[in-house]
Amino acid sequence: MIIKTVEWSGSAFALLGSFLLATNGSWASLGFIAYLISNIFLIVFSVQRRLYGILVMQLGFTLFSILGIVNTAVLNTAFFEL
Repeated sequence: MIIKTVEWSGSAFALLGSFLLATNGSWASLGFIAYLISNIFLIVFSVQRRLYGILVMQLGFTLFSILGIVNTAVLNTAFFEL
């Protein structure tokens, strides 16, 4: 049961990240943080289910999420202005 919650949480945060980036508004850069949270959930899911192709993809997406956070300086600007 908990694995389904992990799976759906990963999906929900991925959708939230896509929405935030697509709006291109002042909150858009926080989409990368939503993606990172999604990556963590989906890494846990793929390990539990032994879905190694999904795991490799999520590890790559995690690197890109971190790159997006660094490039938009979310931790230095928008995140602390909340």
